[in-house]
Amino acid sequence: MELDRRTFIAGAVTVGATAAVAGLAACSPKESDETTSGGGESPKTIDYVQASANLTPVDERFVIGAVNITDAKADEEHEADYLVIGSGNSGLLSAARAAELGLKVIILEKASETGGSSFGTEAHFALDTVKYVKEQGKKTWTPAEALDYFNLYNEFRSTQSLAASYLNHSHEAFDWWIEKGAKVNQLLGALAGPDTGAGLFFEGRATALADIDRSVIEANGATVLTETKATNLVVDDSGAVVGALAENASGATVLVKSKATFVATGGFSTNPDMVNAYLGARGNAETIGDSMLYHNGDGINMMLGAGAITGLLDTTQPGGMGIAGIDEINTDPEAASQGSAGRAAGEPNLWVNKFGQRVGCEFWTNPTYGYMLAKWSPDYYFYSVLDSAMAKRMETEPFFCQSQFVPYTYDPVPDMTAQLDQAAEDGICYKADTIDELAEKAGINVDGIKATIAKYNEMCASKADTEFFKDAAMLQPISTAPYYAFKMGYARLSTLNGVMIDADCRVVDENGAWITGLFAGGLDSAGFFMADYNHAFSGSCSSYAFFTGFHSAEMAAEFIKG
Repeated sequence: MELDRRTFIAGAVTVGATAAVAGLAACSPKESDETTSGGGESPKTIDYVQASANLTPVDERFVIGAVNITDAKADEEHEADYLVIGSGNSGLLSAARAAELGLKVIILEKASETGGSSFGTEAHFALDTVKYVKEQGKKTWTPAEALDYFNLYNEFRSTQSLAASYLNHSHEAFDWWIEKGAKVNQLLGALAGPDTGAGLFFEGRATALADIDRSVIEANGATVLTETKATNLVVDDSGAVVGALAENASGATVLVKSKATFVATGGFSTNPDMVNAYLGARGNAETIGDSMLYHNGDGINMMLGAGAITGLLDTTQPGGMGIAGIDEINTDPEAASQGSAGRAAGEPNLWVNKFGQRVGCEFWTNPTYGYMLAKWSPDYYFYSVLDSAMAKRMETEPFFCQSQFVPYTYDPVPDMTAQLDQAAEDGICYKADTIDELAEKAGINVDGIKATIAKYNEMCASKADTEFFKDAAMLQPISTAPYYAFKMGYARLSTLNGVMIDADCRVVDENGAWITGLFAGGLDSAGFFMADYNHAFSGSCSSYAFFTGFHSAEMAAEFIKG
């Protein structure tokens, strides 16, 4: 039989967990039946903070009911201490650490190989608690500085104990990898925000870290079941999660019984029905950065079926602004028309919406800037307009804005005009000999853009942007034919939130109580990011995934070993 999903409670589940982060370590929550001194019901856990305003109502169509252990029939059975569902950045590390701690580990991975999005992961947010950072004498964020900036960006809506736990423990995975031979080849400042932010880049990027994980998994005898898709969580009569059912490539049903289960399947970015339900028109307008991965929300939906509650599901990890319909730009500075066009489109040209109105200051310091302008523009698009003189400038002079993604460059593109002409032929941008024709091709209001260009050119002549205060050096008139326009949209690298967890990455129900045996991490967990990912906090998505994977393994080991 299936257990009914518990509906979430309107109102607040509160505890006083707003202590300063300095010296605050996540402790294991304990249940209590006593009444609080202030009256009312006692919180089920001392570490859980969440208001109903932060929760997204569940679309019950997607919930995957849990199966009671007495009804769980399978063609083959396995037993584990620690079951990991999903083997991306979070799951693979969690399995490695748990195996190293002496747990019998089984991984269920629906793809044919492990690693998930590790192949595309670049920088990792690093605090001054990372041993390597200390040794380099680099001034990076302290936990207190990071918490302050993070809370301001997230409007203090994040679960404070979870944020504090991340800040106190995020260094542990990096120290662990470096001790096992991972090599840091760069320590860069954040893309924007306080100069003290730092990003760790490893030789071989996150794929090298995944290789270390795999070596630890193999050395400690963990079992990896690839092409084996988890279908349901399995619970006992008390509601505790005691394993999962799965289906392998041959169609056989697999039952894995476990003492603790960690779910990290990567969110729901590639599930169009869930995207439509939770992100709506905005999600449908986004270019999908993780389209090649199996991020279909099954992990989240299975946990909802076991009694979990959702976080804020309409949050995403931006891939920055980009040319609408183009999946990848700026990832290869030496790419032909598409890469060069992406760089040209991202320069501080003239940016207007479909009405021809300027959308803001065109100079950006991190990819989130253009992403947010597109997000709040009509139809989720704006247009980057430039003329031939601007294109010529890019052939010989450094760019004003760096390429959006590593490796960063400001270098000129000697054949930019030819590249833009090719881009126009390829349908990547619009090209015309008059503004009227350009506007008609692009779908921009003709009168609106002509009025905007007239005003903009006056400001260029006076070398003063009296509207949005762009640096005078970046004011270049739109006056030399032919003209080009890019339709600018934005991409999501992933969705950002799943089900609510506490400071120890334990999945909680509507009362804030732990669903015994169930942990979640990475993009399947929620309560940390309460706004779209901020590139000024660059690398925090991957470092959060690493934290939840590593910390869950340690908390599971503590739970299992008593």
